[in-house]
Amino acid sequence: MNAKPVSRLRSLIQRVSALQQFPVEIPAVRAELIAMGIQDRIVFCLDNEMDPQILRGVYYQYRYRPKLYGDYENVSLIVYCGGLSTAWQRIICCKEMVHICDSEVEKTNTSEEIDGLIDRLLGPMSGEDFDVFDIMATKDKLALYQCLPLLLPEHARETGIAEIKSGAKTLDVVAAEACIPVNFAKLILSDEWPSIAKEIGC
Repeated sequence: MNAKPVSRLRSLIQRVSALQQFPVEIPAVRAELIAMGIQDRIVFCLDNEMDPQILRGVYYQYRYRPKLYGDYENVSLIVYCGGLSTAWQRIICCKEMVHICDSEVEKTNTSEEIDGLIDRLLGPMSGEDFDVFDIMATKDKLALYQCLPLLLPEHARETGIAEIKSGAKTLDVVAAEACIPVNFAKLILSDEWPSIAKEIGC
C-alpha cells in the first residue's frame, strides 16, 4: 500500500503480462489489481445515459462495511459509458483502473474538485489557471496511454508486430483481436512505443 504510484502501475502491467492471456479480459486486470492489495473490490457499472461527448467514464472510491461488525472494504466503482464501442469501453475501464494507482494529489475528493477537473477536461489545454486541476486533467489524459500495455501486453505486442511485418495480418486485424481502437493499436505497435512507455511510467 505504500508503493509509489508509478511502481504500482508497472507492477500491474507486469502481472497482467505474465498471464499470457490474449485478448486480455477486463476482469483479469481487475483480479490482478485486487491481488496487489490496492483495493478490496472493484465494481463496474454500465451507464446508458452518459453522454460520450461529455464524459466516457468515471470512478469513485469509498469505504464500505458489508457486515455490521465486519471489516471495512476499500471499493472502487467504475462507471463507463454504454454509448461507446466495446473497444472504447475496454479502454475506459482500464484507464479508470490505472487511476486507482494514482497518488492522492491526482485524485478528486470533493464535488468542487470534480467540477474543477471537468472544467479543465472540457476546456482548452492551456490557460492562465495553473493549479491542481491542471495536474489532475493531465493525469486523466495520460492514463489513456498508460492503460495500453494492460490490453496489449508485450508478448502480444511483439507477436502483432511480427504478424504485420510478415503480411500475415493487418493493423486493423491486430487491433480487432486486441479489441482496442485502431489508433491506440497503431501507437503501441509503433517503433516509438518503448521510449514512450518508459517516459509515461509504464
